Amino acid sequence: PTFLVAVPWNIRPGANVTVGVALLPDSPAQVTVRGEVIRDNETILSREMVFEKDSFGTLVLPVLPLNSASGNYELLVEGHADGRRIFSNRTSLMYMSKSISVFIQTDKSVYKPGQDVMFRIVTVYPDLKPYKASLNIYIRDPRKKLIQQWLMEEGDLGVVSKKFQLSMNPPLGDWSIEVEVNGQVHYQRFKVMEYVLPKFDVMITTPLYYSLREEDVTGVVTAKYTYGKPVKGTVTVTCLSVSYWTNKRNITTTMEINGSVNVTCNKLMLQNLNTDQSWHQGDSDYMEPIEIIAVVTESLTGISQNSSTIIFPKQSDYFIEFLDYSRVIKPSLNFIATIKVTRSDSNQLTAEERQNLVTITAQQSDLIFHHSSLSHLENEATEERNLTVHVLNYTVPENGIIDIEFPILSNTKTLRVQAEFLNSRTDIGVYDVFSSPSQTYLQVKTKSQDIKAGKPFELSIASNKPVREFHYLVLSKEQIMAFGTKAAKTFTLTAENSWAPLACILVFYVDELGVVVNDALTIPVQPVLDDKIKISWSKDKVKPSEKVSLKISTTEPGSVIGLAVVDKSTKLLGESSDITEESVFHELNLYSTVQYFPLVRGSFGVFQKCSLWVSTDAILEEDKEHFLYGGMIPIEDGFGDDIPVSKDGPSDFSNLYVRTHFPETWLWIDTKTRSDTDTTMEVIVPDTITSWVASAFVMSENSGLGVTTAPVELEAFQPFFIFLNLPYSVIRGEQFILEVNIFNYLKEEVEVTVILDMNDAFEIILTSNEINATENQQSISVPSEDGKTVQFPIKPRQLGEIPIKVTAMSSAASDAVIQKVLVKVNSLQ
Repeated sequence: PTFLVAVPWNIRPGANVTVGVALLPDSPAQVTVRGEVIRDNETILSREMVFEKDSFGTLVLPVLPLNSASGNYELLVEGHADGRRIFSNRTSLMYMSKSISVFIQTDKSVYKPGQDVMFRIVTVYPDLKPYKASLNIYIRDPRKKLIQQWLMEEGDLGVVSKKFQLSMNPPLGDWSIEVEVNGQVHYQRFKVMEYVLPKFDVMITTPLYYSLREEDVTGVVTAKYTYGKPVKGTVTVTCLSVSYWTNKRNITTTMEINGSVNVTCNKLMLQNLNTDQSWHQGDSDYMEPIEIIAVVTESLTGISQNSSTIIFPKQSDYFIEFLDYSRVIKPSLNFIATIKVTRSDSNQLTAEERQNLVTITAQQSDLIFHHSSLSHLENEATEERNLTVHVLNYTVPENGIIDIEFPILSNTKTLRVQAEFLNSRTDIGVYDVFSSPSQTYLQVKTKSQDIKAGKPFELSIASNKPVREFHYLVLSKEQIMAFGTKAAKTFTLTAENSWAPLACILVFYVDELGVVVNDALTIPVQPVLDDKIKISWSKDKVKPSEKVSLKISTTEPGSVIGLAVVDKSTKLLGESSDITEESVFHELNLYSTVQYFPLVRGSFGVFQKCSLWVSTDAILEEDKEHFLYGGMIPIEDGFGDDIPVSKDGPSDFSNLYVRTHFPETWLWIDTKTRSDTDTTMEVIVPDTITSWVASAFVMSENSGLGVTTAPVELEAFQPFFIFLNLPYSVIRGEQFILEVNIFNYLKEEVEVTVILDMNDAFEIILTSNEINATENQQSISVPSEDGKTVQFPIKPRQLGEIPIKVTAMSSAASDAVIQKVLVKVNSLQ
């Protein structure tokens, strides 16, 4: 054989077409290889290069311009030596329009009329380097009417930052930001509505699964203010079975809550309620998912917040699954699999449980198995000739992940593997033998889990015949990212950001009979985003109006930084479209066209698994059958919830400061680092009692986009404060009750005098007939670690936003606030 040429299936604007070229032993000493990209029969890109015999390399064609239109693209690859043509191959290329990524970030998900909508647009290439383009930006209201536009906007390193103000009477509903770049439009929605910010959050923590033997499904309901303190009130818990078949009856209980409470759903009661009307009567093992809904009502204000969760039935207390395994049999090489053992309640396996072994039972048979007889498998097992059974035991590590490996016999045609742990078991079958004319097999594997960009990982090669050397290719997003030739059985590669999110590693060689022997491995690669930017507050806890500094560290001078610091309460209304690790991973996944790998039974299919067409005069085994079978390995995402820790510690206020500044977005800053890479900004904390959530991204010329891994919180708190429970708006001339909540987190009970400042914007309505009653002043005793409410009935006189000033004084501490309330003409407005 003389040559093997491997070319990607697809072509993408902004990307190079890469061609892998191997010159085999019968090739001339030097071959000039020319590649041409042809669109609608016209050559638009070309490049040529000289390759040496017995070598492997890549021919990289110029980048397809970003404004390239779709059409019939073809790739022509020709090799010439000594004036004669050695090979020529012409293949179609599929045009993929997605060439860049556009992130649209807003400071919040929901806005009130009159507020500023802050947003940034970040444009990057697939390798996350800045894409500098001019953009058209359009803001549309819920009726799709154009409200504002910016045309031909140029960003700084691919970052454009804008804001626009909503009018006082905008249409409520879903608005959109539309960004047009290279003729393609990208959208981001946000809501406009009249709302009051929630002050506390409700969470239910339950296991993900319940086992059939347990009588009760239990969980914990937690209710905390955004400043970390527990909420007192009642919780109503509703348990219902989730079913598509009938209207389910439910069980509801109400109990008191102080920060958190254990809740229980009795499964038997639920089952009994619903058996009489269910289609699977008498099936005692049948169980449905159970939904738990918790509504927490704050006793002080009567305000409710809710949360819900669904728990799924599990047949066993443990869960054992094959994360990955060899989908075809390569006789006389090893069968490789990864299994995972977990508890159904998603808790960590205990040391005692891990004393138990995982038992693997492997049955190998020399009987050819036909897919049509899948159902007869059980009956057949006894009649099979030459059945070999291996039993292997493995200890369970802390993470529950076990790598299994055992030799496949040279005559094995079918294989069944069962994994068992305590009372849980699972099994898989492999019924296809890899097809090789010379019975030569190659296997590439890695022990590395969680492969990250910038970190080296080890690969090893196994073969049933001696291998002098082999070539390797790394493909991601239909491009050859790396290549080389190795002789050693183990070798190390270092992943790069451009390999994310999925890289296909292909190894091959041509044996002495001229047969192509190969294997491929698909690995998830995590791009490194968080090492490029770090943010930290100088303190974790502050008082309102205190000075604090925020330090931002980056790795490259001249970088653009986008910072957002918002009130945690705004996050309770819905997550804003922030640029996070998760959103970047999700976006990168959109470039991976091969989401589903067919079962690969021959060396041609191995190239296809890595999205490559191949042309060669060596022997390349095609798949015998062409139906797709088998599936993709799930890649599990685990995101933990951090529960804030409650804080305490009184402080002393001698001078009374009036709290007036309550922004929902505190800081929205675009800045650029100069020669140094660290920026420190000193800022004054607003007056809200809450936690402030800071997140940031960085964009650099060389290292591209970086994001903070997790938001960094700053708690703003004082142990004695008042909170006005105001509606979004009130009606002029109509009485409403002004509720003043006084929170006391001091060590002792306090006697508090609450004073409402009089002004012309409203009148206070007298409720007492006593001669010396003070209409604008009330006294109340507030216990330690508790809250109390006083009420002032008032009638607004003026329209628009009117200020309300309330002062609370005690011998231990005092507080004063000015908050505004919107006064409208009547309810029709």
